[in-house]
Amino acid sequence: MVAEISTTAQLKELTTDANKLTVIDFTASWCPPCQAIKPVFEGLANDNAHVNFVKVDLSEGSNELASLYSVTAMPTFIFLVGGEEVHRIRGANPAGLKSAVAQHAKSASSGAFSGQGRTLSGKGGSSSSASTYNVSNSLSAAWSNTNPQAKVLIALCAAYVFFWLI
Repeated sequence: MVAEISTTAQLKELTTDANKLTVIDFTASWCPPCQAIKPVFEGLANDNAHVNFVKVDLSEGSNELASLYSVTAMPTFIFLVGGEEVHRIRGANPAGLKSAVAQHAKSASSGAFSGQGRTLSGKGGSSSSASTYNVSNSLSAAWSNTNPQAKVLIALCAAYVFFWLI
């Protein structure tokens, strides 16, 4: 089932479990891509009862959640585990949405590894690997949210530098 929310207080109620995945769909009734992916989102909600699926309707304009998560396009899907953003999808991408739900629902709900962990040296796990993981997630999120024209410009500049140095 997909719950409709509009405030950060409602979202906080859903994200109290630190290991539970919450998927937010920022949508609007006047947005054709939003309406096209709506059945896919609802189907994923029915198939994944252990995941919170919520929608924020922006038909009337922006709201506090859209501002909080800097939503600039619709549909935008934000994946939270325990209130922390772990993934973001901009646009109606059914295959990407399905794979992201499968990936993050599995890692969020498993909780199978709750120990300290060991490295090859035999010492306990460190928190630096967790911060590196978060940094790489934020870098990939930043790259996926980059304007396509900017990506082309970056690629052309990199190619120019590469061929200039050869």
